[in-house]
Amino acid sequence: MLKKLSVILLALFVLGGTAVAYAYWDNLQQTQEETINIGQGVTLQKSVVATAPAGHKLVPSGVVLKANDVTSITLTYNVKLDVEALNALTLNVQASNIQIDGSATHAGLVNINISQASATVNATDVLVTVTVTLSQPADVTVYNAIINKPITFTLTFTAAQA
Repeated sequence: MLKKLSVILLALFVLGGTAVAYAYWDNLQQTQEETINIGQGVTLQKSVVATAPAGHKLVPSGVVLKANDVTSITLTYNVKLDVEALNALTLNVQASNIQIDGSATHAGLVNINISQASATVNATDVLVTVTVTLSQPADVTVYNAIINKPITFTLTFTAAQA
């Protein structure tokens, strides 16, 4: 009886540990995902705040990483037309109005890479991935001014005939 109880407790401990480990890993891989509906010839602007997952901080590429440092923030958007068009429309996504902590002073250190699964959009969703990174600042004063500060920008989604 004691042997069976020990096996059951061990199994519960292993399952509980697995669940806790997965929850921790899932938090490290946190990304923002949204669905964007746009219309033909319509320009949709979305205000974005890129922040590192809770307990982590975004650091410039090339620095020595410490515990809880991340070098990129990934945002994903599923873009689709509100009504299917006769022909696929060209999808254009651009970032503008980049600021760190409400200021454009060091905005040149923010790198925004936008990749699209397809250049056109119609009946099926198009995955748009936005990756935000920081360049290495010139000195420690600038580093301290930007580190762990919210990065805001505007994404403009446009679907138009080619």
